[in-house]
Amino acid sequence: MARTFLRPFVVSITESGIVVSRAKARFMSGDRSNRRARRDRGATIVEAAIVLPLLFLVLFALVEFGWAFKDSLSVGHAAREGARAGATFGIDTHANLLVLKEIEEVMDPVGIADGLLVRIYNPISGVGDNYRFQDGFANGCNWDPCPDPDAPSGTYVVPTWLPASRDVSAPFTDRIGVRVTFTHHWITRLFATTSDFTKDVDFQIEPQVFDIS
Repeated sequence: MARTFLRPFVVSITESGIVVSRAKARFMSGDRSNRRARRDRGATIVEAAIVLPLLFLVLFALVEFGWAFKDSLSVGHAAREGARAGATFGIDTHANLLVLKEIEEVMDPVGIADGLLVRIYNPISGVGDNYRFQDGFANGCNWDPCPDPDAPSGTYVVPTWLPASRDVSAPFTDRIGVRVTFTHHWITRLFATTSDFTKDVDFQIEPQVFDIS
């Protein structure tokens, strides 16, 4: 008499011996498929562990260099606007202050920070003045040294290259140069901690027009 056990193994015991049914073969085939699936999942995990860090590195690099490129463009724009303002205001006693305020207005969206450096100078002789941005310095002047002639007594510092000494007589007027230096702070610090972006721009000062009465 044949005796049959419960699946997944179906074994028939006869007088001639033990016979294994096809159910076992199907089970063994399914077990091989499961092992293959587990190997595939393991390979996928290993590949992800290799690729994902490289992908994140590329993404961080794009963000880092995009941010740095934006700051670099802003520095160039600020220098051009400052030099243009200096060429326009010429011998105005507030000329240096107006140049600095123009730069401050351009750099404010970038997140102007203490330490922004600006040099206003004569590109021919090299004579000029250095200014550092410090928020709230000299009762709101915001620049050290303060170039505001209307500032409270003791805070105004007379520029080395006085606006009144600039030649604005046509046709050969002086040139005015503006150098802006901005310290960029890297976010991830993978490439560097800080980098200085500097831009020099100079323009011909516009001739002074006098009213003839």
